[in-house]
Amino acid sequence: MTDLARQTQALFNLNAAAKPQFEQVTKVQEGMLEQAETFTRHWLERRQEALDTGLEALNEINSSDTPDPVAAIQTIAKWQRGSLERLTEDFREWMTVCLQPMQLAATPQSETKPADAASSGTDQGKAPSKPKGGAAASRAKSDHATPV
Repeated sequence: MTDLARQTQALFNLNAAAKPQFEQVTKVQEGMLEQAETFTRHWLERRQEALDTGLEALNEINSSDTPDPVAAIQTIAKWQRGSLERLTEDFREWMTVCLQPMQLAATPQSETKPADAASSGTDQGKAPSKPKGGAAASRAKSDHATPV
C-alpha cells in the first residue's frame, strides 16, 4: 500500500520540465479572462448607448406637434447607422477575444523556434514550405501545441 501511495504521489509532483507548460496555460487563461471581461464591459456599454440613442430618437420623433414622416425616417436611419457601427465593433472585438488565446499560446513556441532550428543544423536558412493537401496540413497542425 505504501508503494502505491509513493507512486501516486510521484504522479502529482510537479517536475521542472512541466512547470513552463503549466505557467503558459495559466498565462493563456488569465489573458482569456481579461479579454472576456473587457469584451463584456464594452458590449454592455454599447447596448446602453443603443438604448440611450434610441430613446433620444423616439423623443425627437415625438417632439413636434405635427408628425413629419421624412424627419422620422431620417432620425431612425441615423440611429440604425449607429447600431450598425456598434455591431461592427462587437464583431471586431469578438474576433480579438477569439484570436488572443491562440496568440498567447503561440508566444513561447515562437521563442523556442530559433533554438530548435539551430539544434537541427540542416534546416538553417530555409523558409518553411506551406503544407499541401489534407495529410500535410494535419501533420503541420500536429507540430503545434494544443490549447487547453
